Amino acid sequence: MLRIIFFGMTGNFSIPPLQVLLATDVEVSAVVVPATRPGRGPLPRRLNPPQPTPSDLPILNPQFETNILHLAWDNHCPVWEVGPLSDRPTLEMLAALRPDLIVVACFPRLFPAPLLQIPRYGCLNLHPSLLPAYRGPVPLFWMARHGEDRAGVTLHFLDEGLDSGDIVAQTVLPWPDGLAESELEQFGAAAGAELIQAAVNQLAQGQALPRRPQPEVGGSYFPFPSPEDFVIPTRWEARRAFNFLRAAASWPLVIEVGRERIPVRIAIDCESEQTLGQPYRREGKRLRIQFQPGVLTVGI
Repeated sequence: MLRIIFFGMTGNFSIPPLQVLLATDVEVSAVVVPATRPGRGPLPRRLNPPQPTPSDLPILNPQFETNILHLAWDNHCPVWEVGPLSDRPTLEMLAALRPDLIVVACFPRLFPAPLLQIPRYGCLNLHPSLLPAYRGPVPLFWMARHGEDRAGVTLHFLDEGLDSGDIVAQTVLPWPDGLAESELEQFGAAAGAELIQAAVNQLAQGQALPRRPQPEVGGSYFPFPSPEDFVIPTRWEARRAFNFLRAAASWPLVIEVGRERIPVRIAIDCESEQTLGQPYRREGKRLRIQFQPGVLTVGI
C-alpha cells in the first residue's frame, strides 16, 4: 500500500484532494500544514484535536468550519505543523514516515532538494492554472484580471523551481460569466482531485507516471498583487469587469471613474450593449457605471 504525506492549508482548495486520498486504498501517513504562529514552541509540532472551548488555538473551531485538519483527525491521521522545510528536525520527521509519495495542494513554501528526494516516487503538486501559464501564488486572481474565458488545473512534479516541474496531467475548465471565486476554487479542486486519484491508482498498479517537461513558450509568472492591481478602469468592457469582480471578490477591489475610486461590495449585473449617457448613476445602494462598452451594476 502506498504511503503518502499530504501537504496543504486550511482553505477550501486543499479539501477535495485530501478527501480523495482518504477514500483511496492508500495510507495517508501524515497531513502537514504551515505554522501560523511559529513562536508557540519548537517545530515541527504535532497538532491534536482542540478541546470543546479553546481560547488560543491557531486553528478554527471544528464546530464552525471543516478543513483538512478535521478531515485528518476524523480519519486518525496525524497532523504536523512545520516551519522552514529545510530545517533538519522537519526533514528528519518527514523521512521517518518513509513516504512513497508526497502530494501537495496549496502550500506556500518551495520544497528544497533534500525534501524532494525523500519519497521514492517524488512530490506531486496541484496548481490551479494550465501551466506553464500563470505560475505563482494566486493564479485565479490574475486569470480573472486578464479576462480569461477558461480555467484549469495542472498536476505536476515538484522541482526546486516555482511551479516549473514536469506535467503529469491537466484539465481544462469552462469559465461561465459571473462565476464566483468560491465556485472557481471548488471546481478546480474537484477536477484536480480526480487527477490525483488517477495518478495514485497508476502508481499503485506499478505503472510510472507520464512526465512532460513544461514548454518554454507560453510560460508566465505573477506575484501577489499590488494595490494598483485592485483597480478596475472603466476603459474595460463591462463583461470583463463583472467577471473580475465576481471571481476576485475576496480582494479589496475598486472601480476608477475619472479621478474617483469607488470601493465595490458586490457585482450585481452587466449589460454588454447598454449605454448610460453619463459616467455613473447612483440608484440607492446600487451604482450603474459606464464601461467601454456596456454598463456594470454594483452594490456599494
